[in-house]
Amino acid sequence: MREKVLIALLFVAVAMSELFPNASAQEAADKAQQILAAARAAIGGEKLKSLQALSIEGEFRRTMGPMETSGSFSVDMMTPDKVLRVETMNMMGNMEITRLECLNGEKVWEDQQQSGTGMVMIRRGGRANDPKAAEDMIRGEALKTSLGFLLSSPSTLQTTFSYAGEAESPDGKADVLDAKAPVGPPLRLYFDQKSHRLLMLTYKGKRPRMITQTRMEGPPSEEELQKRIKEAEAEAAKQPDVEYQTRFSNYKEVNGIWLPHTISKGIESETNEEMTVTKVKINPSLKPEKFVKK
Repeated sequence: MREKVLIALLFVAVAMSELFPNASAQEAADKAQQILAAARAAIGGEKLKSLQALSIEGEFRRTMGPMETSGSFSVDMMTPDKVLRVETMNMMGNMEITRLECLNGEKVWEDQQQSGTGMVMIRRGGRANDPKAAEDMIRGEALKTSLGFLLSSPSTLQTTFSYAGEAESPDGKADVLDAKAPVGPPLRLYFDQKSHRLLMLTYKGKRPRMITQTRMEGPPSEEELQKRIKEAEAEAAKQPDVEYQTRFSNYKEVNGIWLPHTISKGIESETNEEMTVTKVKINPSLKPEKFVKK
């Protein structure tokens, strides 16, 4: 994958007060709902309202520090509150790691499976010490997935929207909405003013602290792993927040619903992940049992 790809879609936000100097919070919320209604109409309208389930499959390429990885992913969603994300990652040519993260109503769970030789353990910093933070990270990812594909939040993660202003890029103008959910940092959504499609989702946070330990004879001890996590967290806490960006493009129609088929993720001006959707099923016959941890 290309390293340090410059983001083509650069926006300069205009403060809401410049557009509506006397706007109230209610007026900002009302305008946000108007923009969301137009966006939902643009990607499906009545077809979107009748959607009860969605299955997506694809491939990804990603950089993780000095490593480059590739693999496949799938997303299964059932309205109103179920999101299962699965990714299988090829590492070092002889290992395959499959990670599962699921929102199932009020509950969340995760799992990791591995095949091949050697041992690689990947954990996000702080998960072992703060179970609630770990669960909220899964909820936050499920929220972003649902917003990105369906422009709606799971019913257990009620999200409020407000109009934040207008943004410009060389390609045109965008309406900007702020979104706040019960978990995770505030999100910012950019909608193209002509097509009304979602172009980009951003939020602020610390740079990722990926703790990776490779062993040929079993996983590292919990004491050793916790030490490395604490060291990584202490170093990250000294750094300023950065902007995470997810960009949506290459919209294609599937049974009357327009969905992004190219998704790029990055931090600030660098792209570190590219996802390509290869298969979509509208209203597949998913069962609630699929979202229960085995």
